[in-house]
Amino acid sequence: MPSSLAAGDASKLPGEVPAWRARGGRPRVNALVRQRLEQCAASGAPVRVALVGAGRFGTSVAAQVGQVRGLRLVAVADPNATNGAEALRAAGWSDDQMARADSVPEASQRGAAGAAVLAPRAADLAALPIDVVVEATGQPEIGARTALDAIRLGRHVVMVTVEADVTCGWALAREARRQGVVYSLTAGDQPGSIMELYDWALTVGLEVVAAGRGTRRYPADRAGVPDEAFARYGYGDELVQRRRLNPQMYNAFRDGTKAQIEMCAVANLTGLPPDVRGMHEPSTTLPELPRLFALEEDGGLLSKTGVVDLANAVAPDGTTLLANNIEIGVWLVVTSRQPLVREDLGFYGLPTDPSRQRAVLHRPFHLCGLETPWTIAQAVLLGAATGTPLERPTAEVLAVAKRDLGPGDVLDGAGGANVSGLVDSAGVLTRDQLLPLGLAYGVAVDRPVRAGEPIPSAAVRMSPDSLLAQLRGA
Repeated sequence: MPSSLAAGDASKLPGEVPAWRARGGRPRVNALVRQRLEQCAASGAPVRVALVGAGRFGTSVAAQVGQVRGLRLVAVADPNATNGAEALRAAGWSDDQMARADSVPEASQRGAAGAAVLAPRAADLAALPIDVVVEATGQPEIGARTALDAIRLGRHVVMVTVEADVTCGWALAREARRQGVVYSLTAGDQPGSIMELYDWALTVGLEVVAAGRGTRRYPADRAGVPDEAFARYGYGDELVQRRRLNPQMYNAFRDGTKAQIEMCAVANLTGLPPDVRGMHEPSTTLPELPRLFALEEDGGLLSKTGVVDLANAVAPDGTTLLANNIEIGVWLVVTSRQPLVREDLGFYGLPTDPSRQRAVLHRPFHLCGLETPWTIAQAVLLGAATGTPLERPTAEVLAVAKRDLGPGDVLDGAGGANVSGLVDSAGVLTRDQLLPLGLAYGVAVDRPVRAGEPIPSAAVRMSPDSLLAQLRGA
């Protein structure tokens, strides 16, 4: 049930001559979105948002949605009612304005009475008037099901669960196009932040040599297990409990798997492949990026240009952090065939390589959850996406044994004790019949796999009910 402002020509509001036309110019996109949100608020018809998954990221989304005039969080689905209630409180609802619903009819009744609905399952929200669903469970099978159901109900989808996107996002995006809705990754997460830089660079005519994000990975982190994750970050019990942090998710950040997943997503949004399996991920400072991300014959690391990669903030000694690193930021190494443009890139202060052929654009931060309202508003009010996968995948994340595995050992997905992920070109997974990481959740291997080896797809037996597997085969 799309908002009344979602349909039709995005350049005008219903029933009125656009102000930009009267002024003789087109407004900035940000100003247009703000204008439309203000009109939603003034008309009493806010964009109706449902959140599925109320962990650390989802609760941040809820808190920021509550600060934006013209957006309203109307429902949260999470099997943990405490998590769901915390998200609704963060969005500005009081306890007496919330109502628990355990079925579709109950949710419909509670919503019609004006309550914020708290349900254990996304499916319980099927009859509510919702414009956009934010999927933030972190579970690829659940994420794919939530997104597909929402799309088929005519709802836009903001996919926070990148683990689902890299497994079948192209199929979800295809279905969204058929249904006339938007499927998008979110602003504020690294793939969305990279896409904003990438789109800008291409629009002004720059060539992208490499696109990436920062990491902070020490040599021992690859073998990390969830029980160690918070100690590795130095997080105390008070923070962990108050923000309800997920140890497996934070282990995925630290063992490198999350960065591999996110750059796979960027590859599938842009068509830029990884140069090598796992990417180069050099230890480097920000100013060194244009020198390192160049062709080998030019003194760089790359066998080809136009790739995705990572920049590690940990020094080559494996113990200290580099000064002037880009640990939580995103970056593009760019160039131009026009000599004057290349000269200007350095003239205006961008870090360049010694030959001044390449420069780096960067954003030193990303605001997980806090920027998602921008993607929500873009989707509903402009029919636009922060980032949508291309028709077919450019890259895949391979499931890799984290330790020696034997028959009966259960794969536990991104951030687990038994499996990690490395990005590679999509054709390699198909050619070598390897298991994608998104299918390595809750399934047992039936043969030995040595630590560090990709897991063959034939080593596991997938359930015929797996929606992820079905979407991949579609």
